[in-house]
Amino acid sequence: MSEVIEMDFDVLREPWNMYQLEEGPILKIKYVLTRVIKRREDGERFGYAFKGQNVVAFSHIPPELKGEPSRAIYSPMELQASIVTEDIRYTTIAEEWNEYLAEDGTKIRVKLTVVKVSRTSKKDMEGEPIYLVQTSLLPQIQPPRKK
Repeated sequence: MSEVIEMDFDVLREPWNMYQLEEGPILKIKYVLTRVIKRREDGERFGYAFKGQNVVAFSHIPPELKGEPSRAIYSPMELQASIVTEDIRYTTIAEEWNEYLAEDGTKIRVKLTVVKVSRTSKKDMEGEPIYLVQTSLLPQIQPPRKK
């Protein structure tokens, strides 16, 4: 049977990562850690699991990409079916590590990286295009030093 411990943590750094899309907009994205779970699987070693969410913002949208504002709420399937530009090229402006300190002294670092950006034909309430952003999360765990 595994032992599960939910751990409190302090946020040391949660910077925005920024990407310049080839078609003009700037993508700002950050991972916000919400939970840290520590599991003892074999009676000796611990593993860690994370829960969190991405905060995504676009700025500097060129006028030619804007359209009629919409208050509609789209399902993920509707958005996927409405992709008009898939795998938009981008340049990384900033991509940094998030850093956290768990209550047991474990240092946790995670890096969110963008894998793929696609533009849909759908517009938001400001008439700006709705983008789909696929990401990957790379964790690094540094347990506290034994005394």
